[in-house]
Amino acid sequence: MKKGIDYPVIPPVRAVVVLGCGFRRAEGGGLAPGVLARRVAAGVRVARTRGGPATVVVASGGRAWPDGVEADVMAEALVAAGLPAEVVVRERCSLSTRDNAHYAAAALLRRGIDSAVVVTSDWHLPRALVAFGRTPLAVEGVAAPSGPAPPGRRAWRWGRERLLALTTLLALSACSRASAPPAPLADAGAGVQGVDLGAIARAEDARRSKAIPVDAERSHDPVVRRRAARAFARVLEGDDAPLLRALDDEDDAVAAWGGYGLGEGCRGHEDAHVRALAARLASLEATRSVSGDVDARVAVLRALGRCGGDLAEPTLRAWLRRATAAPETLEAAAYALGEVAARRGSLSLESSGALLEAASRAAPVDAALYPLGRTESAAGDELAPRLLATARAALARPGPLRFFAVRALGRAGADAAEELAHVLSSRDYSPPERAEAARALGRLRKEGQASLADALSSVVPDRAEALRADDVGVLRVAVEAAPDELPRKLETSLWALARLEPGPGATPATARRLSQLRCAAAAKLARGGWDSDVLRGCDVGDGEAGERARLASLDRGELTRARRAAWLDLTRSPHRRVREAALELIEKHAEVGAAALPVLAAALASGEPGVVATAADVVHAHPERVLVLAASERRAALDPEAPPPTASPARELDPAVARALRAALAHPWGPDLVETRIALLDAALARPLDEGRAYARAACEDANATVRSRAAKALAAAGDKGATCRPPEAQGKLAPELDAPLTRATRVVLETDAGPLGLRFDPGLAPVAAARFVALARSGFYTGVVVHRVVPGFVVQLGDRGGDGYGGSGDSLRCETSPVPFEPLDVGVALAGRDTGSSQIFVTLARHPHLDGEYAWVGRADGDWNAVVEGDEVKTVRVEP
Repeated sequence: MKKGIDYPVIPPVRAVVVLGCGFRRAEGGGLAPGVLARRVAAGVRVARTRGGPATVVVASGGRAWPDGVEADVMAEALVAAGLPAEVVVRERCSLSTRDNAHYAAAALLRRGIDSAVVVTSDWHLPRALVAFGRTPLAVEGVAAPSGPAPPGRRAWRWGRERLLALTTLLALSACSRASAPPAPLADAGAGVQGVDLGAIARAEDARRSKAIPVDAERSHDPVVRRRAARAFARVLEGDDAPLLRALDDEDDAVAAWGGYGLGEGCRGHEDAHVRALAARLASLEATRSVSGDVDARVAVLRALGRCGGDLAEPTLRAWLRRATAAPETLEAAAYALGEVAARRGSLSLESSGALLEAASRAAPVDAALYPLGRTESAAGDELAPRLLATARAALARPGPLRFFAVRALGRAGADAAEELAHVLSSRDYSPPERAEAARALGRLRKEGQASLADALSSVVPDRAEALRADDVGVLRVAVEAAPDELPRKLETSLWALARLEPGPGATPATARRLSQLRCAAAAKLARGGWDSDVLRGCDVGDGEAGERARLASLDRGELTRARRAAWLDLTRSPHRRVREAALELIEKHAEVGAAALPVLAAALASGEPGVVATAADVVHAHPERVLVLAASERRAALDPEAPPPTASPARELDPAVARALRAALAHPWGPDLVETRIALLDAALARPLDEGRAYARAACEDANATVRSRAAKALAAAGDKGATCRPPEAQGKLAPELDAPLTRATRVVLETDAGPLGLRFDPGLAPVAAARFVALARSGFYTGVVVHRVVPGFVVQLGDRGGDGYGGSGDSLRCETSPVPFEPLDVGVALAGRDTGSSQIFVTLARHPHLDGEYAWVGRADGDWNAVVEGDEVKTVRVEP
């Protein structure tokens, strides 16, 4: 550059739009020479000579010709010419020049691009510029050269284009005068004929992305594209291309499913997925209100949280600071930061500050307190006073998100104890909020003990008849939060609970509730005295609560002599969950020694899925506990001529345990008993066992993705470093519900020990699961089932006829997860990994965002689910017509 002379800097072209037309493919499959090939070549020249690395090239054209859809063929040709695939955007909605302008402009404006070069044939360019001139884009035209044509055809083309240009101008002017809003993108065309939604559903259920009809992705009908994107997001076979295409779709719901799928499949691709998600988020309008079941902004934000990484956190933080963004998207950004906090164990000081700022606005984002309750170090000493003040203010705003304020107070230090005690003792707060306050007080340790004692003394009833149904769970959590070293005031409250007596004519359900409270208090008061009077007399029901309290006391000391004998007695309990809890103590108490061997052998041979799985987990975690002196060493010890024993004698798997483990491996476990099968797989490879390797190789070809994944890990841990477990070639059995769908939301009423409870199953997002649960209800499957899991303030879970949470209906369910939230009293499919559902469901008791997208949402519940306790029975089931 010469000194003193300023040369103008010409900015690179930000976007190139290539307009489609009729075409033919060449023999090799590429684009044959002709009009469209010349347009593509001109577009490539503009992008290379006038564009930069970030220049977007839009292939605009949705007409389906015999050899494909215009946009798809153009995109292939653009990439084949050397343009990076990530800069090429397929616009498949347009069927006319006016559509080209409308949809291409929408695609670019969403990306923050307000100018473009339009490339088309020279004879078509005037009409195209008229149409694009009515959009917000600043455009210029570049003409692709015309091919040879006879004079008559050139004259006809000239006249037609002038007439169409005038017609387009008049039509657009009329539209402008009428101020009619543009048609929604969801209404783009009638769709490609012959796309079978049933074929998409079957491909999804079979986990076969290649079976999804090729026309589905490029259909003009957004419903078809949504179904295809949903299927790709649930199949997750490792090919990101369909999800990336869906993410870039003009239809909001299609983009939402694409973003959700990329978030679910982030492992191993974090950086690439985060870049794609962040780029798409930048193109989405922040202020538009959220409507419909799924929203692209919400799905993309949550996907960023699942992926995490150095780019995700600042991107989420920046969105959270957009105070004018739609409230639901601000909540989504906060929830996503919560996932980042949980994964990392902490948040940056800048992110914590942004969350507190959002929670303190004039229109506060109460969800911003959620991440600050997901980790102990979210706020730190610098921000703790602000967190306390912000959470206190949020307590004055009732609603489902107030739960986050209660949890955040538990991270705000000792000064929050007074507010937490008030929440626990006041019925102005919901049972989940009160239970969370009790947990938070326990987390404050010594600082919270006095406040916990004050609150508990005010809520412990003086007689059983005064005990409210939904107080039982709150009191259980408060007792469990009490420290081992009890302050006197807290001890007094626990004694009051331990002495509650059932009134005359108390029902078994009442006795169960009292037993759980009395024995929880007794376990604290016993201070490890497993045979104390307070423990022996605490259970006024069927004995399970008392036995579990005795186990808890035994766990506080060494299991030797009399304590070991008491533990052995509990391993033979008639209550399955007590036996499982007794088996779990083997992992923590090596002093049990050889006494554990017959216990483990009996458990492995029991044929009970949960008991077998628990014993197998012990063997896997501590294989040394099941080893004995090898037979050769024992023979040598009896042989006077044998050499003296070495310092490290040979050891082998205990024969009784080995026989039981072999029998368990040979047992025909049902396809839905995934936890049991995986536990046996891990145990069998923890020690050398010939049958174990064969079992693992068979599991490597299992139809279930979770089983295959664990088989690969187990084989690798056993020395087979190159172990890979691919999906089987043969298609597995499809869900019968595909041919017998549930046509409408259906309510099921459960008459239980806690009263009538409703479940309304909705087939909209999880059609197979919803139909399955209604069919099971009609068949009587749930009659007599007990509630096997209750976490106060979190979930109620049921659906296992065995009563311990390991069983199912005999058939498995593939996951139908969705990018939708789990609100209080939503119903989901209980899982133990991908595609492991069966008959178990859960009902949420509060807002817990970490469940969103990880479990299939199947409907809504009604009734007092906070009054349910473990062991409550479903007496009868009624399906409403």
